[in-house]
Amino acid sequence: MQPASAEADAPVPFALTDTGERAAAAPSVQPGYRLVPVRVGRSTEPGTVAYVECPTWCTVSHIADRVFSLEDVNHQGASAALNLAADQSVNAPTEVYLSWWPAADADNPAARPCLAVDVDCEVAVYGRTAGLALADQIAAFGEDVRRLVETLPDDSLAAVPSQADEALRRVRNGGAA
Repeated sequence: MQPASAEADAPVPFALTDTGERAAAAPSVQPGYRLVPVRVGRSTEPGTVAYVECPTWCTVSHIADRVFSLEDVNHQGASAALNLAADQSVNAPTEVYLSWWPAADADNPAARPCLAVDVDCEVAVYGRTAGLALADQIAAFGEDVRRLVETLPDDSLAAVPSQADEALRRVRNGGAA
C-alpha cells in the first residue's frame, strides 16, 4: 500500500443540492470550452473514459472516435468545402476547418487552435493572422475570377442553356446546385 499524498488528503470540493445533499463541484472550465468525455485505449479493450476541455466549435465525438492515448486527442470544427474539379469523384475538395492538436510541439501552429486547409489530403495550418491573410487572398482570387468571367459573352445568347447555367440559376435563386 502506498502512503497517502497531501493531494489525496485534500478535501474534495462540493456544493449542496436543492435537497441539501453534497454533490461534487464540477471542475472550472474556461469560457469557450466545455468538459467532454474521451474514450482512451486499444480498440480491443473497453477503454477508459477521461474528461478533457473541448472548444465549443469542436464537432468531434471524442467518445465515438476512440484514441490510443490522451496525447492523440484532437479537436476539429465543421468544415467548408470547395470542389474545383469537374469530376468530383477523382479529386478531393479543398476543405477548411478549425483544428487543434493540444499535444503538438509548442512551435507547431497546430498546438493552438488554428485554421486547417486540406487540399487533397495535404493539410496546412494557419494561425489567426496568417488565416486572415489567406482569406484576403481567396477573396481577391474570387474577384479576379469574377472579373475574368464577366468579360465572356453573355450565355443567354446560347440556344440551349447548359447544366452549369441551370446550376447557377438555382444557386442564385436560393436553391441547391
